[in-house]
Amino acid sequence: MVDLTQHPVKAVYGLGALGFELVRFPIILIKFLVLGRQHPSWTLRQAITVHAFFSGLWHVSKVQVATPLPLTPEQEKERFVVIKPAKSDAYKGPLRSNKDIVPVEIGATWFPAPLTTGSDKNTKVVLHIHGGAFVTGDGRTAASGPMAKKLLKHTPATHVFCPQYRLSTLPVSKTSNPFPAALQDSLTSYLYLLNDLNISPKNIILSGDSAGGNLAIALLRYITDYGSELGLPAPSSALLWSPWTNPADTSGSYVHDNRNYATDYISPPFTAWGTTAYAGEGGDKVLSQPYVSQKNRTFKTGVPMFVNTGSGEVLYFDIVEWAEKMKEAGNDLQLDIEENVPHDILLLGHLLGFNQEAVNMAKRAGEWLRGRV
Repeated sequence: MVDLTQHPVKAVYGLGALGFELVRFPIILIKFLVLGRQHPSWTLRQAITVHAFFSGLWHVSKVQVATPLPLTPEQEKERFVVIKPAKSDAYKGPLRSNKDIVPVEIGATWFPAPLTTGSDKNTKVVLHIHGGAFVTGDGRTAASGPMAKKLLKHTPATHVFCPQYRLSTLPVSKTSNPFPAALQDSLTSYLYLLNDLNISPKNIILSGDSAGGNLAIALLRYITDYGSELGLPAPSSALLWSPWTNPADTSGSYVHDNRNYATDYISPPFTAWGTTAYAGEGGDKVLSQPYVSQKNRTFKTGVPMFVNTGSGEVLYFDIVEWAEKMKEAGNDLQLDIEENVPHDILLLGHLLGFNQEAVNMAKRAGEWLRGRV
């Protein structure tokens, strides 16, 4: 089988994919104009952009385009900081499950400006863990800026802090950053806010979208399991945006056979890339444990949760099931559903033609947060 991730095959595939998409675009356009769109309520722009994003993400996943993670400021300038890991004994249990994965320095981006002290009681920080199937994304301005702006405008947040956690890569190896690398870095970011900046946990709002939502849930579980032992306090609340709750399902069927497949941009090559890389050499055994796959793994946390999903995304059914079971377990959880939108609209709504829907979601989260932070 030809390896599409290696040059020159990678470049040839890229040119071929571009030509293929250009040739078939007029056919897709006629289909949307004459036969109908992915959803009858969608505009032509929404139909075209979701289709384009689906196709682009499919091809990017086939060749596994890497995301560079430099520890230099770039365009973020003073808003980009490099943070050191906490003391070694802060990382226990599942965060030490792979002897080759140890905490490291990571970068992070502040919005709208860097925060150097948490002494102001009016300071409210959203610690947002970005999505990208554990294999793409970086939390910097280009990717996370529009999302951060919405949270700053429509919620009580005064600052948004986006860590640049290690991404998993293929082929798997001892240095390909599988689990628990990203979770270690998520904890590093939280401890940085608590210990280095002395921000009260009451003023920290944990947030995450897609795979970042998975990491946020795993971090809440870690605080539940090890918080008392470590003296690790919980954040005030959590915002979970289209969280990926079941990476253990590697069949691809839950994507392709899903009734929402036509109204989403998620595809089997993308999820397979993410799960294979994040599992690393441990394979399915890693994915099936509760710090990765939360399906049917409820736990009780004192942290109130706002869980958002789009009714048109393939993860909708898993998210609703998980949210309902977490409520049954006694958690303070509000499930928020945006009708007829695809995956992770808070992050991508401005690109896909669903910006107003993303704004509405942020406003509802803001209303929910008031009185909780």
